[in-house]
Amino acid sequence: GHDPLMPSTFFLDTGWSMGSSHFELVPGVDCPPTAAYLDVLHQKDSARPRRYKSAVCVFELNTGIPLRRHYESDFNGGYQFYGGMVDNVLVVRTISTVFNYDYVFDFIFHQNGVLEVKASLTGYVLSTFFTQDEAPYGYKMWQNAIANVHHHVINLKVDVDIGSVENRYETVDFVTANITNPLYPDLHYSHTRAQRNPKTTEREAVLKYNFDHPKYYNFYSQGRDNSYGIKKGYRIQLNAPTKELLPREWGPMRGAAWADYQMAVTRRKETEPVSSSLYNQNDPYDPVVDFDKFLDDDENIVDQDLVAWVTLGTHHAPHTEDAPVTATAGNQLSLFLRPFHFFDEDPSMASSNGVLITPNKESRGVEVDRFGTPYGSNCLPTETAFSYNGTWPETED
Repeated sequence: GHDPLMPSTFFLDTGWSMGSSHFELVPGVDCPPTAAYLDVLHQKDSARPRRYKSAVCVFELNTGIPLRRHYESDFNGGYQFYGGMVDNVLVVRTISTVFNYDYVFDFIFHQNGVLEVKASLTGYVLSTFFTQDEAPYGYKMWQNAIANVHHHVINLKVDVDIGSVENRYETVDFVTANITNPLYPDLHYSHTRAQRNPKTTEREAVLKYNFDHPKYYNFYSQGRDNSYGIKKGYRIQLNAPTKELLPREWGPMRGAAWADYQMAVTRRKETEPVSSSLYNQNDPYDPVVDFDKFLDDDENIVDQDLVAWVTLGTHHAPHTEDAPVTATAGNQLSLFLRPFHFFDEDPSMASSNGVLITPNKESRGVEVDRFGTPYGSNCLPTETAFSYNGTWPETED
């Protein structure tokens, strides 16, 4: 921006107490009425731990879409069967409020072995007084205010242990191949095939996303196979990859070096617990934690205890609908940890949330198998008196 304040807003939220800014959640708004709550203890800016009341909530959620389903037509006006399953998930949620912005963090456990991690962005945008000199950096959005374009970037540490702490990492690359039709030699076909590409060192495993080269990112155990002889694995799926536009040559970017990579894979070390530091904000030109040093030694990653550092983000050009508060809809960043040959079949097949419907030709009715789950009205949560304190936590004795 042009305003002297705006060019200086290079915020590293770790340095602004992001980790200890998880305050009391509001029942029925921040979390559903069915949620249970947990307290959180922090020890920051205090000689003794502080208790943050009801800062984490846990609840079950019907996502409103089937986890799986299929309608098998008989192509003669009827059907052979219908099979489906409700996607009931377990959600662990906490919300971090860093001054003007709120980050809703969800850890979502699906019944087919998938773990979803989602960050939803809300809160109010940082603004300055609108002038024509500020116009190239954003849009006038509220009376005489402008909020400049900016980039939200989040780095997540994923400590993967597939069967043991000795794992390998590979990409499964989707490549094209031309083959000749054996019956018609003058004709050829273009096909897509999967090509395994094991990574052996940390620098080799760095991911810079390229649409021209789609791939899976798979972590597996060499000594553990499923019933079909395939290595058991879990793959990381990035649903919000982002590219950092600011050049590394610009000094402060060294303090957020992880933002250059959509994902990096390193050996797990006690000396490398996090990708940033509480103090990186103080001097990003010479940061306390320089993520590039995690990769500079380019260590071997074959049959090692591995960690994935995943970067998610979104570019934000604030607009009038972001006033007074940015909405979470459309502002969600997520990754999935998905089983990749880890099970011999979809583990949700063992769930009692499934439904199988078959026609009964003799009675002209249907047979419904709910696998032990009773059919009828759902139980409503017990009504409790609403309470909310919202004050800063007290020090624990």
